[in-house]
Parts: sequence; structure tokens; C-alpha cells
Amino acid sequence: MSIGCQNTPPVTSEAEKVDTAQTETQPASTPETRQESVSTTRAAAPASKQRRMASSTPATAVAEPKVSRPLTPVSTRYTLPAETSISVRLIDSVSTETNKAGDTFLASLAEPLTVNGVTLFAKDTSVSGKILSLEEPGRVQGVASISLQLTEIQPKKGSPLPLETQPFSETAKAEKKKDAAIIGGGTAIGTAIGAIAGGGKGAAIGAIAGGGSSTGYVLATKGKQLKYPSETLMTFKLAEPLTVTR
Repeated sequence: MSIGCQNTPPVTSEAEKVDTAQTETQPASTPETRQESVSTTRAAAPASKQRRMASSTPATAVAEPKVSRPLTPVSTRYTLPAETSISVRLIDSVSTETNKAGDTFLASLAEPLTVNGVTLFAKDTSVSGKILSLEEPGRVQGVASISLQLTEIQPKKGSPLPLETQPFSETAKAEKKKDAAIIGGGTAIGTAIGAIAGGGKGAAIGAIAGGGSSTGYVLATKGKQLKYPSETLMTFKLAEPLTVTR
């Protein structure tokens, strides 16, 4: 008796069943899908690369501009001691005939003023002064006198500086003896002088009537005036020390 062979179906495991089910349910990838996936990957690559470069690039420090500050100059004080001579040349003329006490005048330094080799005021620096007192010569008695003083110096740059000098004073020489010698002397001269000085015009005329016309002219004329024209050289001395800051 022959026994026929039966075909037995293969046994499928549970894991193979699950894989088969998943394969059947997932749709097959098409060319369009693959192309879109590649494009998305390429587009995302530069952005991520840029982020990596940005994070890896160190920040550049911005240098602040340097501001140059001017150096403060160092000031030095110089002092001209009292009794320092100051030679000046007058710019304005001064006269007992035309000026009065209180008038001012201008002058300029004839020589520079220096301390320890440092020139504080150059030659021709302007200076100012005033007339402290002035007396005109009287008729017959009294002679001309004047007293001047420097009060200010004007540097080339900056404001004027006050200064104080000792007075420059001068008195005209008396000429009474000379006038008397011209007249000729005698009692009549004394009477005439007294009359003119006291304002007695008649007494003066009577006393000198025999002395000639020239006698009356000499007595009635004022004495010598003091005159200092422009460019006159004068020397003053400081009464107080003068301090200058440079």
C-alpha cells in the first residue's frame, strides 16, 4: 500500500506577520517624494551651516577713538624787585605850560625788562603814566616844577598790569639874579618887584619909569617852563616789586 506525500504549508512566525503587515500598509516612495526630500535637506544645510559659523566666529571688539587732551602749560612767576630801573621814551609831550596835575601820558620802554635772562617786557612795550603835581613859574617869584609817575604797563598779549614807580621830579632853575642883573639893581628894583608881586600896577610903573622899557618886560615875563617833547628819555624806579606770571 503506498502512502502519498502531502504538502505541508510553511509555518510563519508572528514577527514575520508583523513585518509583512507594515510593508503592506506603508505606501511606496515615489521619485517626486525622494526629490523633495533631497531639496529640503539641501535647503536646510546652509542655514544650519550659517548658525554653526556664527556661533564659532569670535566677536570683534570695537576700538574707541582716542581723544587727545591738551597739555596744561606750567606757569612760572617772575618778580622785578623794587628799585629796578625802567627807562622809557615819551610818546606824548609833557610841559608845565600846557599840562596840569592829573593828566596822563603815554611812553614806551627804551630797554627790555628782564629777570634771570628771561625777557618779561620787550623793548617798545607801551607804558602809561600820570602827572602827580605841576607848578607853573610865577611872575617874579616861584619856579616851574613837575612830578611824573608810571602807573601801568601793557604787555604784547593780555591785559595791562598796574605798576608803581617812584616820582620823577624836576624843578626849573631860578633866574631871579639874572633878571636883577639885567635890570641893574637898586632900590627902585625892589619896589617894582614888590608892586608886581602884590598886583600894584601903578607902583610898579612909577618905580621903574626911569629904568627903560626893557626893565618892565623882564619883570612881567614868567620864568622858565619845563618842557619834555616826544622821544624824551626818562628813567623811573619801581617803588614796589612787580610780579609777572608767564
